[in-house]
Amino acid sequence: MVIREVSFRAETYQGPPVRIVLLSDLHIGGRHIPASRVDSLKNSVNQLAPDIVLLTGDYIDGSASRSHRPAEFNKTIEQGLQSLGRIEAPLGVFAVLGNHDNWYDGAWVQNRLEDSGMSVLANEGLNLPGLCLIGMGDFDTDYPTAEGYEDCRDGRAKIVLTHSPDAFRFLRTDTALAVAGHTHGGQINLPLLGRRVTSTEAGKPLAYGVKNVGGVPVYITAGIGTSMLSARFCAPPEIVVITLQSAD
Repeated sequence: MVIREVSFRAETYQGPPVRIVLLSDLHIGGRHIPASRVDSLKNSVNQLAPDIVLLTGDYIDGSASRSHRPAEFNKTIEQGLQSLGRIEAPLGVFAVLGNHDNWYDGAWVQNRLEDSGMSVLANEGLNLPGLCLIGMGDFDTDYPTAEGYEDCRDGRAKIVLTHSPDAFRFLRTDTALAVAGHTHGGQINLPLLGRRVTSTEAGKPLAYGVKNVGGVPVYITAGIGTSMLSARFCAPPEIVVITLQSAD
């Protein structure tokens, strides 16, 4: 696993630098992500001393619903989500749901995250000092909209979090930054062929990293876990540390 550090400057943000940790696609219960690994990830995030933590979905592995999972798997999920709930950030921990979470039981996952003190943003915005965080629903299993922008107070820099970069089509041009996961950075990144599988309509252009969508800077993280194939190649799991600064 790598710690990826990136910086963005935003004309709409006026304030001290903000340290944001981005974590995505844990796929708890998968081959490489037992509950103990989530606890270790929690420790790693806390050691980075973030001001804000953004979680962009797919906390759960697999596609079967919760009622069709073995009791031991469901126990692992509960333990893993409890560990996520012990992530600490003075300005808060904010989350959206991904497709795997909705397949498992989106309402149940949201309740568990909120019970731990996180804010789950579903097509809504939440105001912080100098910032407004906007969560958009998952593109494949929900209905992402731009409604959350209407919750933002004047003068706050808008940061959008969503699971799939396909939802970036709903970004407004006054967005300071948008983040997503879902693609796993292609998961298998082959020489010459590149990041062929992203499970998105956007495909390779929005498979990974710092990009620009209609003038809006975005970051698509490779995330932590795996899906379908329990392997990665040239797309290592990552925790992303984003520093947002004023353009002045």
